[in-house]
Amino acid sequence: MPLRSAGILLIGSLIVALPVSAASDEEAIEQAILAEAKSAALFAETRSKEAVLQLYTSDYGGIQDGEPETRETIERWLSDYEEELKKGSTLHFIGAASNLTIRIAGPIAWATYDYLFQALRKGELEGQDAGKCTSLLRKEGSGWRIFHEHCSKNRPGR
Repeated sequence: MPLRSAGILLIGSLIVALPVSAASDEEAIEQAILAEAKSAALFAETRSKEAVLQLYTSDYGGIQDGEPETRETIERWLSDYEEELKKGSTLHFIGAASNLTIRIAGPIAWATYDYLFQALRKGELEGQDAGKCTSLLRKEGSGWRIFHEHCSKNRPGR
C-alpha cells in the first residue's frame, strides 16, 4: 500500500508540474519577445550589444520587410546607432509588441504579434512602423532565443 501511495503521489506531482512548466515557458517566451521589442531603447541607455544579441541564437536568420537579417546585420545596425549616439544624436527608439499569441512544441515555439516601432528625435516623433511578426524560438538551456523571425509592415490603407 505505501508503494502504491508513493506512485500515485509521483504521478500526481508530474501532472501538476507539467502545466506549471508550460506556463513558465510561455512567460519566458513572452518576456523574450517583449525584450526584443524594447531592445533598441535599452541599447541607447546601456550601449550593450550583448544585451540585444543574447535574444538571438548564433544561427539566427530573419526577414524584415523582405530584407534578410542575421546577427551580423543586427550587430552592424547597433554599431552604426552607437556611433550616432556618440556624436550626440538625440535619436531614440521605442518598440512595443501586442496581441501576442504563443504556441509551444517541445523545444521549439512560435509567437505571432503586432509591433509598433517609433523613432524620436529631441522628444518629437520622427517616424514609425507598425506591422506583424512571426518569431520562431528555440529553447537553449533554461531560456528561449529567437532563431528566425519574419516581420512585415502594415500595408497603407489597411
